[in-house]
Amino acid sequence: MAHSVPRRTASAALLDTPETPKTPSGADPEKRKRILDAAIRTFGRRGFHEARIAEIAAAAGVAEGTVYLYFKNKEDLLGVVFDESMDGVLSQARGIRQGDDNAAERLTRLVDLHLAFVGSDRDLASVFQIELRRSARLVERFSRSKLVEYFRLLEGLLKEGIDEGEFRADLDPRLAVRILFGAADEILSEWLLSGTEFPAADGKRLVGTLLRGFANVEDAPKKEATKRTRRTK
Repeated sequence: MAHSVPRRTASAALLDTPETPKTPSGADPEKRKRILDAAIRTFGRRGFHEARIAEIAAAAGVAEGTVYLYFKNKEDLLGVVFDESMDGVLSQARGIRQGDDNAAERLTRLVDLHLAFVGSDRDLASVFQIELRRSARLVERFSRSKLVEYFRLLEGLLKEGIDEGEFRADLDPRLAVRILFGAADEILSEWLLSGTEFPAADGKRLVGTLLRGFANVEDAPKKEATKRTRRTK
């Protein structure tokens, strides 16, 4: 998922937002899907800037001109890949957020969804973790909409956990969201670059580590007693 949003005025950002072309008359949904799948593979393996529409068309088994019937240009293709991928993730995330489990369990499932979604496909992961971030305009466009909704789902769940006494009363939800997202993002980037088969952690391990913290709470009284003994010697 893209991040690191540059600061710009909302009006300037709106002027820069590319418009999605209307679906052509007689459009073939299966053909459109093939083009999007081919774009993911091509962007993921060749890189967004190096990829060519002709390559995407060939991989999809369509004429180059056909791509332009469905998408304005290469940047529009990249944007649609993000938008439609995030639509599916957010649909699942909303269901998790509204579930009956306690806050920690739902938080674990949300983070697991993030890790599993990006970590299930290296080409898609390359698009999300590398290619999208090379365009400040695209990053800003997405962060104003679907990525912001994902952050709000996490933040709302953390606030609920605080209100119900499940999480610390002094927890800063906005900071916690950034810690969660940053940790998941780093795990995915390391997995992508290392070539290992699976990411280093799933939602249970990541959220569990953050909820428990680094301190050895169970041994704290014993360690404090040892310190007092040393001071009296």
